[in-house]
Amino acid sequence: MFDFVPYLSFLTSGFGLFFICFLLMRFRRISKVYGLIYIIFAVVFQEFYIYALTSKHIYHMLFMLRTPNIIRIFLPVALFLYVRGMLLPANKLRGVHFLHFVFPVLLTIGVMPDLFLSAVEKANNLDHYYAQNKYFITRPMGWIPAGFVQPVSIIIGIGYGISTLVLIYLTKKRQGTNYVYLNQQSLVWLYMLSAAILIYFLLQFYQFVNLFLNNSFDPPSQVIKCVIGIMLFTYFITTPNVQENMDGCILPKGKSFPSIQEIYPHLIPEFKVDQVAMNLDKQIKESKAYLSAEYDLSGMAKDLEIPISKFPKLIKKYYGVSFVEFINRLRIHHFLEQRSYFDQFTLETYMYQSGFSNRSTFYAAFKKYVGVNPSFYLKEMAN
Repeated sequence: MFDFVPYLSFLTSGFGLFFICFLLMRFRRISKVYGLIYIIFAVVFQEFYIYALTSKHIYHMLFMLRTPNIIRIFLPVALFLYVRGMLLPANKLRGVHFLHFVFPVLLTIGVMPDLFLSAVEKANNLDHYYAQNKYFITRPMGWIPAGFVQPVSIIIGIGYGISTLVLIYLTKKRQGTNYVYLNQQSLVWLYMLSAAILIYFLLQFYQFVNLFLNNSFDPPSQVIKCVIGIMLFTYFITTPNVQENMDGCILPKGKSFPSIQEIYPHLIPEFKVDQVAMNLDKQIKESKAYLSAEYDLSGMAKDLEIPISKFPKLIKKYYGVSFVEFINRLRIHHFLEQRSYFDQFTLETYMYQSGFSNRSTFYAAFKKYVGVNPSFYLKEMAN
């Protein structure tokens, strides 16, 4: 009846691999994405291992034997630290947080001997497993006693899953309604991810108990795990607001947004009567060369016939901001000026037309100068 389960696990791992590629292509410049990538990789690896084990293809991939236990034990820690970093991106990791890795590292060391067994020994272990499914949990794992690694790592995973959900709830409570309002879509994603991993470990615990008591694999729970995984990947890919906050949830800044003119860089008052400064301001803003993604410091300095070493200092002197902030403000200003036309093309079309070369830079600049992500801003302005 459940002959399709191995292939469903294979499909889930394939979908997860596609999701990892998507994250790497879109968000590789954001450090926090690598925590999420490990979480997804751990799930993908587990599902592919189930496929290999249930289809017996693992005889051709003996290197995988026992490795899922190591991948799994680091998963709860990765989840907790990723969610923490997303909730409060300004809070940096401290030395005490690395204590989370003590148990996973010790377990990895303990399992090591099994990883270096010969191919013949690994194949022999698999023969025993297929003869009696609970064989793996009734024999020692490396230097670790029998029946210790799987239940303990699963229980730790459940504990971390609950702790992560509590962390999200307490952060919402501490930060207040404004924080929740501004970050509602990202908070939904973090809740979904944490709940999915918690359910994943609960189902693994059920599978372990079923294996221990009945000496059989439980297909329905495996189907549920696969469906949850696919739904989770799909939700992220199809929800733009979540993607816009990959660098961490936005912090509350109130619901009054700066006007378009406040974002626009203006000459410092004392230079508004300075002829050199006024000519420079006019040349830059009227040419609109900054709308080209290739237009950088050297290009602008060359067009204005100003030495490249001197140009950033003039920008700082006349506008009180760095060259990068000066350019980004001009681009964000142009982007917002096109707001009335946004229903004609996609948001990304106007992003590229405003001079930004990638989403990460655009979203980071937008949130820095406007205070919220683009989709949220446009929705509020429409209301």
